[in-house]
Amino acid sequence: MGMNARRKAADGYSNPAAGLGDASLLLSGGTWERGPALTPALLTTLYRESWLAKRIIDMPSEDMTRGWYALTGALSPGEAEALRRLEARHDIRRELTSAIRWARLYGGACALMVIAGHEDLLSEPLDPDSVMPGSFQGLLVRDRVSGVMPSVELEDDLNDPDFGYPLYYDLRLEGGAGGPAFLRVHHSRVLRFTGRDLPRSEEAAEMYWGASELEHIHEELQKRSATSANIAQLVFQANITTLKMSDFGETLALGTEDQKRRILDAVSRENALRTSFGLQLLSAGDSLENHPFSFAGLSEIYEAFMLDMAGASGIPATRLFGRSPQGMNATGESDLRTYYELIADMQEKHLRPALEKLLPVMSLSLWGRVPERLDFTFPPLMTPGPLEQAEILQKQIQALTAARDAGLMTREEARTRLRELGCL
Repeated sequence: MGMNARRKAADGYSNPAAGLGDASLLLSGGTWERGPALTPALLTTLYRESWLAKRIIDMPSEDMTRGWYALTGALSPGEAEALRRLEARHDIRRELTSAIRWARLYGGACALMVIAGHEDLLSEPLDPDSVMPGSFQGLLVRDRVSGVMPSVELEDDLNDPDFGYPLYYDLRLEGGAGGPAFLRVHHSRVLRFTGRDLPRSEEAAEMYWGASELEHIHEELQKRSATSANIAQLVFQANITTLKMSDFGETLALGTEDQKRRILDAVSRENALRTSFGLQLLSAGDSLENHPFSFAGLSEIYEAFMLDMAGASGIPATRLFGRSPQGMNATGESDLRTYYELIADMQEKHLRPALEKLLPVMSLSLWGRVPERLDFTFPPLMTPGPLEQAEILQKQIQALTAARDAGLMTREEARTRLRELGCL
């Protein structure tokens, strides 16, 4: 066997007589091949031109910050209010939503924590002692396509949360006359957001960013768009009328240009004479036939493509398309619950690390210190209805009553707990 001869594995099942295994000629047989990468220009076009692509990018981004967060630490009401005012002054929620949005679209984005007086310290690690009161100036968001470039150097400190990721980020400035085109920023000053996770080798090839959320659904998006366009085209062809004329083909093939022109002119005039009362003037030897098109089955096909898009994007059809669920007793509640559980996981993965890095800096700018217990949680996006809340409250009261009767808590402790639940 020559060096260039193709070798086959010896442990694969093959039955040429039955057409199985390597000898299969079935149409379902095939393999996956990697197609061309989606360019930034194509991603931008999809986001701007396709309402479905835009919703797939925007909806989870906005849902992740819609409930924002609830402080659970030892902050006083006045301190919590001061923190909220600082957030509102610099529109922190909107900036973080934008960073998450562009990370989902392009695969990566970052937000620089802007601190007054640190203009010459950006390439150095952030020292908490250098954050002066009133110095926090908000966030500067840049996406990976046009605004930020990771460095080749990686963080080698095993104790650093960003171990194995870029040590610096070069942020592009806008409209800086005479100034540097890029600012080199240490990763400790940056809130990093990525798109869909990739294997480590692919991640390194992407400059340690993730993949666009549109990459894996692009094929399904094309199928759905093509199906929608074809259904729209069928509407215009739903009622085709044919006119039978003797010697029409021979005249077009062998007739003079003047004869062809006269025939087309006659057909045009006959069509113009057709009235809304059903009167059509024709020659004695001509006949007119109507061929209506049936739309049976198109609705099911379109529904199937909608479900494919919902499955590929991870967003239920009730949210993605704004349509009520189909079927008996269908409410879509289970689909929404699954979706909101996914959003909760994304909050923990993407939003929590950013807030854990941002809130101490904001606290230093407000009070010159970081509270001992600066904890927070994400409120659930799917809250129970009035009837369900009443049932939950009733069960809690029954549990407290049973605990009091069993001697597990005092009467005053039970009353305190009931007061916390809003029953007293």
